[in-house]
Formats: sequence, C-alpha cells, structure tokens
Amino acid sequence: MKIIRNLNQINSQLPPLVMTIGNFDGLHLGHMQIINKVKKIANEKNIHSAVLTFEPHPTKFFQTKNNGDFRLTSLAQKLRIFDEAQIDYVIILPFNHKLAEIAADDFVSKILIKKFNVSDLVIGYDFTFGKNRLGNFKMLENYKFNLSEISPVKIDDKTCSSTLIRSLISNGEIAQANKILGQNFSIEGLVISGKKLARQMNFPTANLKYKSHLIKPKFGVYKTSTFIPSLNQKFKSVTNFGFKPTFNNISFEPIFETHIFNFSEDLYDQKIIVEFHDFLREEKKFSSLLELQKQIEQDVKNAL
Repeated sequence: MKIIRNLNQINSQLPPLVMTIGNFDGLHLGHMQIINKVKKIANEKNIHSAVLTFEPHPTKFFQTKNNGDFRLTSLAQKLRIFDEAQIDYVIILPFNHKLAEIAADDFVSKILIKKFNVSDLVIGYDFTFGKNRLGNFKMLENYKFNLSEISPVKIDDKTCSSTLIRSLISNGEIAQANKILGQNFSIEGLVISGKKLARQMNFPTANLKYKSHLIKPKFGVYKTSTFIPSLNQKFKSVTNFGFKPTFNNISFEPIFETHIFNFSEDLYDQKIIVEFHDFLREEKKFSSLLELQKQIEQDVKNAL
C-alpha cells in the first residue's frame, strides 16, 4: 500500500485509479461496503484502488470549541484496516483553510482528475464535498469518470453511521456498536507504568493512557480481549476505564487498566491492542480494597 500525504508528492501522473473519498472514522459496515465496491471495480478493470481521506477530521477543524472524545479510530488504525483490505493507494490530504475553501468544481478538475487520474469514483449516499459542501452526486454526474453511489447499510433497522456508533460507545452499548462496526471497538498504545496497586490484589494490569482526541467510552468495566503483537497472541481480559475512585485517584485523565487472564509477563513500553466485547458494570468506589478485590474476582468470572 502506498501512502501519499501531500499533493506535492505527486510529480508525475498516477495510473488510473478507482477511488473513494471520505473520513472513514470507524471503518464501519457502511464504509466497508464502499471499500469492497472499490476493490471489485479495480479487480474487474485491473487498475489500482485508492482511498482519499483527510487529517485532521474536518469536523475537528471546523469546531472552535474543545472537541475531544470524538474519533472512533486513530489514523494508524485506519491505515491498518486499509492495508488489510489491500487498498493500493491511501491519500491523506491535510485538512486546512486552503482545502476548505476549494470549490467543488475545482476539487474535481484540479485534484481528482488532474492530480489523481480518477477513472472511477465510488461514494456513499450522503457524500458532499467542496466549499460549503456544494459538491454532491448530481454534480459529479457532469464528469466523464464512472460514478457509483452506495446505498445506506442498516443493522436492526438503524443506518450504520459513525455518529450512531459514537453514541453507543459513550453509553456503554459496546456489543451493539460492534455489530454496526462489523468488528470490535478497540484501543491501542504502549503499556505505561502504574502504581501497581492492582498487583497487590493479585490482579496485575496493563495500563494504557486515554487519548483525548479519541472517543471516550462509558466509565466502567468491560469484557475485553488483548492482542500482544510481540507475541502474536490474543488473550481474554477484563478492562476498567475510569478514574480508580477507590484509590482516591486525583488524575485529571481517566485510564484504561486491563487484567490479562493467565498472563504474567512484563509488558511495559510494549504495544497492545485491547478489543471491547461487552459492558459489565459501571465504575464505583468501594469501601475497602477487600471489597474491590471480591468485585474484580466476580468481574473476571463474568468476562469468561
């Protein structure tokens, strides 16, 4: 997979591309239907597939107030999914004032056609683009490339959308969010050192920082699984997300604490990927460490 991060990287005309355009936050089932259509056309015509996306997310760019707790996937996670889908080109355009001011016609003629040599374009049913979002499917029909529009995908009579998934995750409805995602919601990062208080209760945890630009799940305990890339293994686990109220934690940021079943190796500074399967209970403050230990024992049983 070739990654293009700036239009200046393109010094000569690219080969003909089957392209889709979007933010693709979460890469849910609706997004994957678009990606699969791109791949299908590319295979049929024996040409390259491409995804054009933006960084930062345009919503973040346009919002003037603090807009953390938003993204479902980091850029690294998106790139990994595109790579697994065997997309040939991923173009990441910096979303800034200059790009936001490009008229829809200019975006098509100067970028899609001239720069990216698009022969086929696949878009979602609600796709708009260009200054003031004036570009849409009807406007794109005026150009000579082949155009495909993908209808909405519905699960349990609900249209798959990043907005819906964000709401479900914020409310702890992880299992339902995963159905719409078509994969397990996950977080990833390097394991950080903690105060080792859980280890004193025989429940050592691998701790991950909460990244403020990503969606904030509901505080509480989750049934999870943890993939350790260095071992190429996945383990059952249970994860608490919150402020550790029993320990009178004064941190201003919540933390992910994951107890990995039947595992005792040192993971500090190693990357792990934690997949969320179900919400078990809300976070609460216990009257004693013994009471907390008994609850963790029950959490582990419930997560098995």
